[in-house]
Amino acid sequence: MNMLSLIASAALIAAGSAATTPVAEPDWRERATEADQKRVAGWREALTSGTEGAVAAGQSEKLTSRTPLFDPDAGLERSMMPAGLYHCSLTKLGGEPDRGLPYIAYPSFRCRVVRQGNRFQFTKLTGSQLTAGWIYQDGDRQSVYVGTAFYEYEDRAAAYGQSEKRDQVAVVHRIGNQRWRMIYPFPYYESVVNVMELTPVRLSLSR
Repeated sequence: MNMLSLIASAALIAAGSAATTPVAEPDWRERATEADQKRVAGWREALTSGTEGAVAAGQSEKLTSRTPLFDPDAGLERSMMPAGLYHCSLTKLGGEPDRGLPYIAYPSFRCRVVRQGNRFQFTKLTGSQLTAGWIYQDGDRQSVYVGTAFYEYEDRAAAYGQSEKRDQVAVVHRIGNQRWRMIYPFPYYESVVNVMELTPVRLSLSR
């Protein structure tokens, strides 16, 4: 076998090996800042503190009516949200009682999940406060969102890591049939924890 044939054979073997080698799942820790890794580690503490603040302010009935949204142990298997459009409603818990902020529930907005290879891009599409970033699998019962906050009048989100106060992380759980939540622990403004509830948008097909 001449040299050209050897080179061609080696290239084919390498190509075949690459095609059969599984692509490693990305790890959110390689992306997240140290501060955000600490926030993710404290998500349970943030959720417990936020709900306790809401209960102390007389909002326990509102919390109970949305069970199991605020239950720390509600996470089920298969946490990753499929690609598609979602209704997404945000609730802020644990804000200053004297400002009337222990429990604030916003109306439903639109969010979107897009799959790109083995990563999932998440974007909040409507509302004055938006977010965009990536969701990473972190075991079967939990995923982690790493993204950036921005406002609807801005052209785009700043790159993650450029502004600590714009950086966002959230723990993602499936909490029912076609029902998910994103827990944003210790945000920089207004609350102890933000909890976003997400359900798929049902699109009707015109005939």
